[in-house]
Amino acid sequence: MAEFVVTFHPNAVSSRVAEGTTIHEAAAAAGLPLRAPCGGQGRCGKCAVQAGVGVDSATAVETRLFGEEELAAGWRLACQARVIGDAEINVPSASLLIEHRIQIEGVAREVLVEPAVTKIPLRLPRPSRDDASADLNRVMQALGGGVRPPRAIATLRQLPGLLRASNYEVTAVVSDGVLASLEAGDTTEACYGAAVDIGTTTVVVYLCHLPSGEVVGVSSGLNPQARYGEDVISRLQMAISEQKGLTKLSGAVRKLIDDLIGQAASDAGVARESIYEVVVVGNTTMCHLFLEVSPIGLAAVPFAPSFSSAQTVGAEELGLRIDREGRVYVVPNIGGFVGADTVGVIISSELEDSRGLRVAVDIGTNGEIVVAENGELYACSTAAGPAFEGARISQGMRAAAGAIDEVTIDHDVFCHVLGDVPAVGLCGSGLVDAIAEMVKVGLIDETGRLRKPEETGSLPEKVRQRLVQNDKSLEFVLAGAEESGAGKVAVSARDVRELQLAKGAIYAGIGLLLDKLGRKVADIEKLLLAGAFGNYIRRESAVRIGLVPALPAERIESIGNAAGAGARLALCSVALRRKAEEVARRTRHVELSEEEGFYSRFADAMALRPMADTAVD
Repeated sequence: MAEFVVTFHPNAVSSRVAEGTTIHEAAAAAGLPLRAPCGGQGRCGKCAVQAGVGVDSATAVETRLFGEEELAAGWRLACQARVIGDAEINVPSASLLIEHRIQIEGVAREVLVEPAVTKIPLRLPRPSRDDASADLNRVMQALGGGVRPPRAIATLRQLPGLLRASNYEVTAVVSDGVLASLEAGDTTEACYGAAVDIGTTTVVVYLCHLPSGEVVGVSSGLNPQARYGEDVISRLQMAISEQKGLTKLSGAVRKLIDDLIGQAASDAGVARESIYEVVVVGNTTMCHLFLEVSPIGLAAVPFAPSFSSAQTVGAEELGLRIDREGRVYVVPNIGGFVGADTVGVIISSELEDSRGLRVAVDIGTNGEIVVAENGELYACSTAAGPAFEGARISQGMRAAAGAIDEVTIDHDVFCHVLGDVPAVGLCGSGLVDAIAEMVKVGLIDETGRLRKPEETGSLPEKVRQRLVQNDKSLEFVLAGAEESGAGKVAVSARDVRELQLAKGAIYAGIGLLLDKLGRKVADIEKLLLAGAFGNYIRRESAVRIGLVPALPAERIESIGNAAGAGARLALCSVALRRKAEEVARRTRHVELSEEEGFYSRFADAMALRPMADTAVD
């Protein structure tokens, strides 16, 4: 089969690929991953590139998406266009899967450090005529009755040579009460573990010194599974329907985790061999894909996972290069789409022991909600996140350079852009800000309707001029051609509706879970906003459009990456690990789509106004 060279600009990187390869695949081969929110189905238009010769004719999908002038100018979808010769491709920054702002801090409870992996220094008596006991017996006697013999034959095989070479001064590595291995000399301080938060969009690794619980290194990166689809559903479909799809998805994220562990260790001056355990959290789908277990049961009602309990696996089986006897502990899932990351949020914010009424909302690519009071816990998941991650917004993007993240409307529109560069798109916090400001000044009514120019006569002229009619509908321009690196950045009527759907699902979920406890929104004593979006969003904007309840400011608190904080706690405390297992068992999972009254509540919650309660009569 013929091969051709595809060169991507402005990065000036190339790849050699077989005839028929998509531009999207060619870009990945060149180390230039492109966006794919729809999993390469041609529905989202987020992978638009400009191509010249060497690419096949436009598909029916592209003809529907692009106008005649755009097609004539070479605009194509990277997931649809295929290579038929040497090609030069221009890639706009908005189509790149680029590094972005990742939330790596989190609020965590204080806890007694008691890791599952400990090191015990031993000075053993040498064998003598009076004491000719076996080497293993000598070690186990020195350890006392609380430690069980090794399971791995490798530990037994190393014993004779190691004891004699080290003059019987060794350190025992004890993992969950079992002798895992022995090391020469006193290595008690060189004892580390890694806590991993696998998000649909990002992956964060925390390297921790186990004896102290101190975080000594942090590394993070984009989840490479995003090249196959930016949302959970796209990846589920690939894992189930595509040959070797599950293997590709699993291998991609495991390689990234291994690289991130290596990066954190290198930055901290820690040897990989001194890392003995990895603790992982993620949503239910991410946990399945990480372990390469089919998530087929999550593809349809009743969304039954293949497993929900905690899993312990040898690190070597998963391709993670830590101590040869190192292991991986995956925190248990609650069920359906409420996973180990939600368990992490619960234990890090102490929701399981909450005396008052507390609500936690973790808004990422998905939205998870937990309501807790007096030991009772209810949790649900909503498909709300894609809008806040930019996946379904016309010029949406993640919080990367060029993203508008704050908007104020006064006598004109004022935008803050990440990275001090021209605006090329709009991230989640910017979208919420923009629509909240448009509601405040009267550009949008509470039904979500964008008002026509003739209805906005009382507004400043500069603001009114930004309200324009495009080919399909009205849009409000936040950054014009002179302010933008993408021609213009605007909010369309469709974008407003996408945000309404997302925020309506979240607010309706909160109300429905409160019903389970017989409580109302006004009863909430503390609303906890977790994740990057919850950390960066302006609370007044979220309240104005009814994304979160209209509570006093002192009752709303951002708690950062609480899921990652939960993973660290489970790594450094056996007691908290057992508590996580208990929390997963006793938290009541609610499938919103099957709840009576959900859709009525959802319709009401779509209104763009401050909301105190969403009870349905």
